[in-house]
Amino acid sequence: MKKLFFLVLVVLIVGVYFIFKLFSSEPPSPTISVGDKIISSAQGSYCWRGLLNAKCVDMVSPPEIIKMAGLKPIVVSPEAQLKIKFRNQPKKNTMGVNRWISDEKVEEAHLNGNILTLPKEKGVYIYDIFAYWNKGSSSYVFVVEIQ
Repeated sequence: MKKLFFLVLVVLIVGVYFIFKLFSSEPPSPTISVGDKIISSAQGSYCWRGLLNAKCVDMVSPPEIIKMAGLKPIVVSPEAQLKIKFRNQPKKNTMGVNRWISDEKVEEAHLNGNILTLPKEKGVYIYDIFAYWNKGSSSYVFVVEIQ
């Protein structure tokens, strides 16, 4: 009897988890890596539709998000190749990257598939990734230091 109760409890918990995931309205998070280093990112602006609700969140500029989230630059080599992966892939040809020069000045960074080649000049660089899915769009912010 205890085994049956435990089994029903586990099935119930797993079911509730999957129902919550089905109804949630949060965009997928990226995995950003350079070699074996994982680069932390913070959620930027997004619009996302769940099964029962939808929401749009407008964030401050990426340099301000970096400060608010307390993200520290990950040290990387000049011209390192950064990989961006999502568990749920964005729509084809919708992912892009911007490099932030200041709070107001932005330049597009070249993305080759899901690979971003970083600059060869030393310095701290702030980037934002943006992409589109069937359920909406989202951006993510990260920072690297080239030494």
